[in-house]
Amino acid sequence: MVAVRRLALLALCCLACGALPAHAQALSLAYKNGDTYKYKFDTASKQTMVAGGLNLPTDVEMTADETVTVKAVDSAGTADLAITLANLVIKTTTGGITNTMTGIPDSTVDAKVAADGRLISSGDNQFGSGSPFLAFTGLSGGFVSAVLPADAVKPGDTWSKSYDQAIPEGSGGIHIVSKSTYLRDESVSGFSAAVVETKSNGTMDVAIGSSSSAGAQPSPSPLPGMATIPEQGMAIKATITSDVTTWIDPGAHRILKSRSTETEDGTMTIDFPGLTLPGTSGPMTMSGVYTTDMNPA
Repeated sequence: MVAVRRLALLALCCLACGALPAHAQALSLAYKNGDTYKYKFDTASKQTMVAGGLNLPTDVEMTADETVTVKAVDSAGTADLAITLANLVIKTTTGGITNTMTGIPDSTVDAKVAADGRLISSGDNQFGSGSPFLAFTGLSGGFVSAVLPADAVKPGDTWSKSYDQAIPEGSGGIHIVSKSTYLRDESVSGFSAAVVETKSNGTMDVAIGSSSSAGAQPSPSPLPGMATIPEQGMAIKATITSDVTTWIDPGAHRILKSRSTETEDGTMTIDFPGLTLPGTSGPMTMSGVYTTDMNPA
């Protein structure tokens, strides 16, 4: 009886001192066909492009209502998602002149997302939200997630993953080295959330729609009403660093909210058939800082 009382007292003391070990839990995405999730999507960037001696600094802000619809999930847990951005507002500032676009039709892109949160492909670009090419347009794939662990973890645990992202057309790809940390637990909109941070470094070296590719076609417009983008002879080299923090509901295995900060530096060499623009005969230097938020709607 005395021993039981001592154990009870020890447990109370440990609880009061915060010394009880944290419970390890699985952190992964487990989407189901037909599920829908709604977020407020915000992205902002400060970009600079140098082409043919022209220095073109541009600030871009975009807000939208985001709906993520699960179309299918394979046996490995990789989900096919339809990401719809509605009520889009895009504001660009270049050379001290600001333009705001509203009344834009809803835009939907398809994405493949692994159970560990990695964005395998997104939209027509196939690079996802970390693409220098897509990011320099001021747009984003609309999906942001930290890289989640393969095993059960507790606050303070870390894990690393290195992986490659290929492109469906052309050659080359992106190599990414990431390190993640389970920071803490906190409440988000009344739900208990595990907060995970992933810091990544990436290198990108791709050639898209080269002149040797017979019948190369332009890329579809990233937004309705915008011109198509010819890709013949396009080559991109870039370095990417990112810091993503994601709040995961460990019970429902879903993203409650997410935030990303990313820097990119690179060069792009293009050959637009029949089109002559300043700087298009040589490499264009590009750099930028981007922030993206997915908040509960």
